[in-house]
Amino acid sequence: MKTLMSSRPRSSDANRHLALQLAIQLPDSTEDARQVVDELAVLLEGYITAPGPRPLWERQVLALAAPYHAGPALFWTIASFLLLVPVAIALVALLGVQAVEVLIFGMLAASCSLIFGRRYGVLVGVLAAIAHNLFVVPPALELTLPSTLEAVFGCCYAAAALGVPFVAQNAAALRAAAMCACVRLVPAPGSPSQG
Repeated sequence: MKTLMSSRPRSSDANRHLALQLAIQLPDSTEDARQVVDELAVLLEGYITAPGPRPLWERQVLALAAPYHAGPALFWTIASFLLLVPVAIALVALLGVQAVEVLIFGMLAASCSLIFGRRYGVLVGVLAAIAHNLFVVPPALELTLPSTLEAVFGCCYAAAALGVPFVAQNAAALRAAAMCACVRLVPAPGSPSQG
């Protein structure tokens, strides 16, 4: 039976040995060790690899420091939300379909959740539900008791904020499981087909 491997090749024994030598030299403090590893990644990307501009999606992403600064993440989450509220309201008014805002705010919730963390995706979902109640549901600018449709919208935002990062983090394992299931479902070449 063929096993599926991840796209990244396994380290050789020589590479593991070198990694161990580097790890022995790291500071005792976990925070200091992470900073050294981040600096090493910057050096690797900036000086050791081939020079020249690289596409944005190929650049090294440095891990966030342990004391995460929530200010910029909160700013960009709320700014993105405030930019998309008029777009969503205009589309709902033009098309007459309230479900169009699920696409807009669902994608924003998933994006904020992937970039800044799940709490920001959930925050977008809560803000979107309040904005829908204030601006779309009559009477305007008054909060009313949420309807069934609004509860469904809220579930869609929560699913986007919580589900998309899970799928992104486990994409390789989910892909391997899906491919394994397909291999089991499809008969091997030369074997008699079922049915």
